[in-house]
Amino acid sequence: MHQLFIRFIIASTMLLADFTQAKDGQSTIAVVVAEQQNIASLNLSTKNLNLIYWRKQLFWPKGIRIQPVNLGSEHPLRIQFSQTVLGSLPKKQVDYWNGQYFNGVLPPHSVDSEEAVLRYVSQTKGAIGYIDACALDARVQAVLWIKNGQLSRQAPIFSCP
Repeated sequence: MHQLFIRFIIASTMLLADFTQAKDGQSTIAVVVAEQQNIASLNLSTKNLNLIYWRKQLFWPKGIRIQPVNLGSEHPLRIQFSQTVLGSLPKKQVDYWNGQYFNGVLPPHSVDSEEAVLRYVSQTKGAIGYIDACALDARVQAVLWIKNGQLSRQAPIFSCP
């Protein structure tokens, strides 16, 4: 009976660990907009998100300028987001942004922390950003989710410590 209980605890712990982190120790990422943003009109897809962060889609459907925000280039969420959405690491994107600079196109705004992303998104009209799903709060709402290298409109199962 005691061994059965121990096996149950081990299995439960492993299952819980699977909910909180994706494969390879990656986090579940929430792509967020301000709470008051009308998400029904956004209808975001992987392609839209890619175009937004490459600064090739500049306006939301109702004409509001999109203001994407990134975490710092070394932040683990930025690396995970870049690989999943943009198909490359932040360091490999430098040449692209240097070329775009001469065309008058600047990269997304960059901040140092998830709290800064929350503040930027909640206080900047048209802003979009990403944070660890466990950092979600009432200032923002999730419009897309990234887990196990996949984007989804449906919230995945996860729990927070």
